[in-house]
Amino acid sequence: MSQRTLRTFVWPLVAIVCLAVGGITATLGYLFSAGDYVTQPGAPAYYLGISPLIREVAAPEGAQGREYFGSVGDGNKPPQSQLSFRVPSELADSTWDGLTQQLQGLALRRLSSSAELSATAHNMSLVLPPLKEAEYTSDARDLVVVTTHQDEDAPAWTRFEITHFD
Repeated sequence: MSQRTLRTFVWPLVAIVCLAVGGITATLGYLFSAGDYVTQPGAPAYYLGISPLIREVAAPEGAQGREYFGSVGDGNKPPQSQLSFRVPSELADSTWDGLTQQLQGLALRRLSSSAELSATAHNMSLVLPPLKEAEYTSDARDLVVVTTHQDEDAPAWTRFEITHFD
């Protein structure tokens, strides 16, 4: 391979790798400095900060206000990734059933329902009492909590929150 060919292909490749490493480093620095963040699909924080499990959960058709929240955790607060969205209240039961099937398809098993939640999940629900809650786990000891609330801004809607504690 000639010197010219080497420069033509190798140096641009080195530049791309350096830019990618710099971008990843900057995004991770942002996540750790912010602590809590809201992101959307396509953003670097979505791919580096939101757990793959939450990225796999599909919001149902017709869901509105889809939002991804993440936290690196600090002190007593564990790291977490969350997907929230809202659906018309008349679709809440079918949405709940669909999420249950999705989570079970991701190798999660149900631990408890609203009556017997862990302290972590219970502390999340003190501000806004849930309509329904359920905990799921996997062999990797992941904890996923699904919670529904009446949407404060639109009473005819139900807000779903699927939280994965990393």
